[in-house]
Order: sequence, then C-alpha cells, then structure tokens
Amino acid sequence: MKLKGKPDGSFLVRDSSDPRYILSLSFRSQGVTHLTRMEHYRGTFSLWCHPKFEDRCHSVVEFIERAIMHSKNGKFLYFLRSRVPGLPPTPVQLLYPVSRFSNVKSLQHLCRFCIRQIVRIDHIQELPLPRPLISYLSKFYYYDPEEEMYLSIKSIRRVVGAEQEAESQT
Repeated sequence: MKLKGKPDGSFLVRDSSDPRYILSLSFRSQGVTHLTRMEHYRGTFSLWCHPKFEDRCHSVVEFIERAIMHSKNGKFLYFLRSRVPGLPPTPVQLLYPVSRFSNVKSLQHLCRFCIRQIVRIDHIQELPLPRPLISYLSKFYYYDPEEEMYLSIKSIRRVVGAEQEAESQT
C-alpha cells in the first residue's frame, strides 16, 4: 500500500511475516509492486541463500547501500524469478527508499491509543474528562475516517501553502 503510485525503483524494508525470515523487501519494478524475503545466512544478508554466493553483506544497511549503488549504475545484482513459467525474471532495482513511518499518527490519536491500552472501554465514561474528549476516546481507535480526512486536508493545505510561498519568491 505504501508503494502504490510510487515510481519504479521505490522500495521498503520491513519485518517479515514469515517466521523463517527476519526481513522482507517490497519494491516497484515494471510498474508492479513485488515482494521477496531477505535471507540471513551465517550473519550475512542477501536475497538468496547460497553458501558460495559472494555477494552477501554483513548488515542490512550495507546490503541496501550496495543494491542502491548498483541500481544507480544500471547493474542489477538481483532478479526475482517469475512465478509463471516462461516469463523472464524481474530486475530488482532499489533507488528510492520509502519509510514505513512516513505517515505518523497525530498526537491526539497516539494519546487515545495509550489511554485505551490502560483504561477498559466500559470505564472511559467514568474518567474526569470533558464530554467531547470522552466521546473521542470511545471511538474505534485503529481506524478513524474523520481523523484520516483531517490529516489529508492538513497535508494538502501544507503542500498548497509551500507552492504559494515558492511562487511568491519568484
């Protein structure tokens, strides 16, 4: 989801949902988002686990930096094998890191999350707080469409403001 609409070469490293792997790599190539697991073998990282494969790195940072360097040079170190027999492999090009923390929740949302971790939902009404705050704390806190809309509008205003400021300086 974080890579949707991003250019080819955009990538994201995250914890793997597969217990056999530490990390997974999502990346955009040929207009499609792909996912692969990162191998960890004898203290080294790579996309393949072959004992004689010499292109292994001792840290994830080293692995990513090396892959970015080769991607910028147009030399692909890695290819993702197609799941469909007969189709060519997909080049793994890592150029634009995308942070999984790019959309940080509001302080208001984080406070609600913390309070809800401590106070049961059926006890929120008993807190010595104003009614609007009680109402906010009672809302389902994992996804709040109103908050998402507010944050989207706030983000748009920030971009438009920056564009207007740039125009006024020219």
